[in-house]
Amino acid sequence: MPLEKPFTFNTNKVISLRIYPDNRPQNMEIAALQKGLVLIVNGSEVIEEGAGFGVPIARYSDRTYFSRTAIVYVEVQNENVAEITKVFFLDSVSKKQVHGAFINDGLYSAFHKTFEKSYIQRGKMRPFFDWIMTFRRMIGIKTYFSKVSPRGKVTVNYLCYSDHIKVRADFSQVDMTGCPALLILNEQGATFFRKCKSGNEVLQDRKIGAWTKVNVGKAELSDLGERISFSLEKRDDAALYSGREQVKDRFSWAGMTYALNPNTRVFNYIIQLQENKP
Repeated sequence: MPLEKPFTFNTNKVISLRIYPDNRPQNMEIAALQKGLVLIVNGSEVIEEGAGFGVPIARYSDRTYFSRTAIVYVEVQNENVAEITKVFFLDSVSKKQVHGAFINDGLYSAFHKTFEKSYIQRGKMRPFFDWIMTFRRMIGIKTYFSKVSPRGKVTVNYLCYSDHIKVRADFSQVDMTGCPALLILNEQGATFFRKCKSGNEVLQDRKIGAWTKVNVGKAELSDLGERISFSLEKRDDAALYSGREQVKDRFSWAGMTYALNPNTRVFNYIIQLQENKP
């Protein structure tokens, strides 16, 4: 039977994982969208504006498709293992509104692509770009995720253990026409996760950047005290990116994303969870 209320799996006394059957928690920019696994630390959700662990997105030549509708199933195998399946329908696209009126998609899309490319490639100018996003909010430009006819569905299976999550994403029922890339997001909140390790490089807060390719064995995100962390491994069959954004009342996420070849039908990976006791 489909899940009708939130389900929480307690990995240990400190860390838990939660799945919602709807689009909760409805935080900030992506409030209307479905979330993946929500990380809980000492009883408090730390997802903020993050998408959660294991959330699929399909980028098409004309626009990107997100999920506003989903179905969840849960099977508790024992106190140490829980299997969660969430079927994400790719039935939403983002639009911009100014005081309730939609902005022309073509004009805004051209601006956004130029802005996004500059924002990603010019890290030293990030304060200026952050100011632009803050100004955008001040003049009333908001993101609205409009529901549209779905381009398919992605079935994501989460096998939850005490210290890791095995994720299996099945894209076989997605329309791949005009789709150059598939993404799977793994995000939690930027207020909690403020440090990123990748090889010998350790970055903190704004120095982490919004979209950085991982070229070493793995990347790890943690709190400043490195007590709680999650990590993903670099793969030969997918590109791995790490990032963090925090703009008041708009963005607050830190995470890692796998960018997949559109020919990918099934993608398996592991999220390592770690608690370092003081």
